[in-house]
Amino acid sequence: MALKRLLPALVLVVAGPALAGAQEISPWLIGQNHWLADGDEGGRPGYLHLLWPRVAESGVRLVRIGGNGYEHSFPEPEQLRAMVDAIRGIGAEPLLQVPRDFSGEQAAELVRRFNASAPGTVRFWSIGNEPLLREPDIIDEVHEYVVRIATAMKEADPTIRILVFDECEMRTEAFLALCGGRLDVTGTKVNGAWMVDGFTFHRYPNGEEYTREDVVLRSSEDIRRQAEELVAMMAKADEKHGRTGRDRLDWGLTEVNLTYHNPDREVDGIGNASFLAGQYLAEVFGIGMELGAFTVAPWCISETDRVQTDFGYLGVPPAHHPRSIYYHVQLMARHMVGRFVPSSTGDPEVKSIAARTDRSLAVMILNESADRDLDYEIVLGSGASSAKPLVVKVDVGLPAGHAGRLPRQTSVLVVFDAQGRALLQYEYGVDKNLSELPPAVTQF
Repeated sequence: MALKRLLPALVLVVAGPALAGAQEISPWLIGQNHWLADGDEGGRPGYLHLLWPRVAESGVRLVRIGGNGYEHSFPEPEQLRAMVDAIRGIGAEPLLQVPRDFSGEQAAELVRRFNASAPGTVRFWSIGNEPLLREPDIIDEVHEYVVRIATAMKEADPTIRILVFDECEMRTEAFLALCGGRLDVTGTKVNGAWMVDGFTFHRYPNGEEYTREDVVLRSSEDIRRQAEELVAMMAKADEKHGRTGRDRLDWGLTEVNLTYHNPDREVDGIGNASFLAGQYLAEVFGIGMELGAFTVAPWCISETDRVQTDFGYLGVPPAHHPRSIYYHVQLMARHMVGRFVPSSTGDPEVKSIAARTDRSLAVMILNESADRDLDYEIVLGSGASSAKPLVVKVDVGLPAGHAGRLPRQTSVLVVFDAQGRALLQYEYGVDKNLSELPPAVTQF
């Protein structure tokens, strides 16, 4: 049964106000990047014009128009308007990157072009892309263009939110300079609004040489360390300048994938097209949920003309079959809503993620082991116990649980009602991925 056919029946299950006492999940957490459109970057073949219905079905809530290609070849006004309209047409919000070489007036005119007649048409903006990647010592220049461009943009529309500075990774010294340090941009107001609203970075934790063990045991933790460092940094800046509530600084991962040098397109491999890549991205979304990310935006929707840069969650033409990343994103977009709930498995090769509203609880289990099938039980109360080899602990104070079998290289998502009764189970494994099939669905 296709996932999309189940959605109308689930609206009442996952709807409802968020619960107090836990990290709220951003409505724009599930992001993507607008890449590759036909003709981008010197005439490369792209298929975005064919793929928007599938992008919509994946559930993404934000699409960034940014990256190195658009930094150096910014779309013409008519093309840019069509890109924004396509994103809005699937019910998502655009995040539009302004090139760092724009003058203040160029940046202000761009904001006015979209927002003068309808304020907030494009609410989310960024400035520049990975400036320190090849010039690591130019943070003073970054400060200059951020101030120049952000000031002009907020003068044009103080309701927009601006995120900076999309670096290739969380470079501590540079971020600290802008976030509460010697080049602080977090305490300045323009036109009655904060000049800068948050910080973003990119991360591809693996290069040309890495192993499955690197993916399973280290890759997501690499991102967690960098995210935690940025969150702590922003908290100090918030306190320094009295930024509270909606004025607190946001953070996001605006480009992320498993490797920046894709080795192949093997489903049972360890590249961006692999089943394991989908489980890894689910982990990263879970970190974003836990640490209050504004958005996590994988790179990218589709880029299939070169194996080395094939990072898309949709596969090669003409079929463009959804990949593991796509289905993991879809499951999380539909069920990981409301507030983050801590969970644990006690097994380094098995990860868990949970979220709840006042009417439902969703628990995802990711068995990343290449050779172990596991009998498991999800226990929903701190005093509960289980004799199963794998115990997934999700303490929501309920005397209930759910048991099953979790094959190797398989992800399971269970949806419970408010009393802890299992309603639905999705199972998606490497076998389904190899057969180009969606997750299997069981209704209880």
